[in-house]
Amino acid sequence: MAPKIFISYRRDDSAGHAGRVHDRLQRAFGRDLLFMDVDSIPLGTNFVEVLDEEITKCDALLAIIGPGWLDARDEKGQRRLEDPDDFVRIEIGTALKRGIRVIPVLLEGTHVPKADELPDGLKELALRNGLDVRHASFSEDMERLIRGLKGTQAGQYPAPGVSSVVDSNRAPAPRHSFVWKFLNNDKNRAVLGLICGAVIVVISALWAAFVYFEPASKSVTPPAIEASGGGVAVGGNVTGSTINVGGAGSSKSK
Repeated sequence: MAPKIFISYRRDDSAGHAGRVHDRLQRAFGRDLLFMDVDSIPLGTNFVEVLDEEITKCDALLAIIGPGWLDARDEKGQRRLEDPDDFVRIEIGTALKRGIRVIPVLLEGTHVPKADELPDGLKELALRNGLDVRHASFSEDMERLIRGLKGTQAGQYPAPGVSSVVDSNRAPAPRHSFVWKFLNNDKNRAVLGLICGAVIVVISALWAAFVYFEPASKSVTPPAIEASGGGVAVGGNVTGSTINVGGAGSSKSK
């Protein structure tokens, strides 16, 4: 039996990623087994009761967590997770309270929040094993998620306080170095490419200037020795510029 899945996310943090996750899961499980947006709650109904009902029907809740999830603020500057009526807080808190499998979907290297960063009712989220999802490896990451979800059946949830494992065959995600994380960002790679290009241009310009302005080496003209009148020209170390050897006499200039 295919699991029913609830997708929890913040629009200003991960709407694009949440849409991609929803579309991929829809192909795997069908639309009827997914609940994603509070906009589908009928007008005039108690949204807390509806959310509670929908979450209760689910076998798993995906908490999509991006870089701005933890510190998202409302129009008053208050952290949204501190608001008891915050949709995300209600969704995840209800799932945790009911013992439903909660899987943090961590976008682009985001970490699971620590317990002391979460309000009461969400602290257990810090104990849940998450799945790292990146743009560069989205297809592979989603395949791991789908395999893990297909192993979920109604009534077989991890007990509260026990980490839920997305894929038991998958080794823990490696801790990547700062350099790897820096180079994995498209904007950082673009900036690095511009810097390298600028360095190459500067070096090329300096080399061209050096070649252009370097004075040409002076050529030394050896002294000319001329013979006239049937004489013999003699080379070697001779002081002066010209030596004429003639039939009638010789002259030497210095």
